[in-house]
Amino acid sequence: MNIQAFNNLELIPELLKQVKLMTERMTKLAPPLTTKKEVAKFLNKSERTINNYIEQGLIKEGYHFYRKNGKILVFIEDAILEFRDERDKGIVG
Repeated sequence: MNIQAFNNLELIPELLKQVKLMTERMTKLAPPLTTKKEVAKFLNKSERTINNYIEQGLIKEGYHFYRKNGKILVFIEDAILEFRDERDKGIVG
């Protein structure tokens, strides 16, 4: 077995520290995506278009958003990011 492989294990704590730092920075720079207004801005669409996406079933309740207190739409960031990526690839409207 190559002893050099074990020497590289010393790098793991520093790499984890750097990943954590990068994640924190990304979180600060990323826009919040929990309201219809924020989602519309992020997707470069109007709020009415977001409503249309919901009516057409492109943005789905229980996956892309849920209703707080039965009324307020709360969007799920990861699902909206996925929606954008699929839209950009031409998979969804």
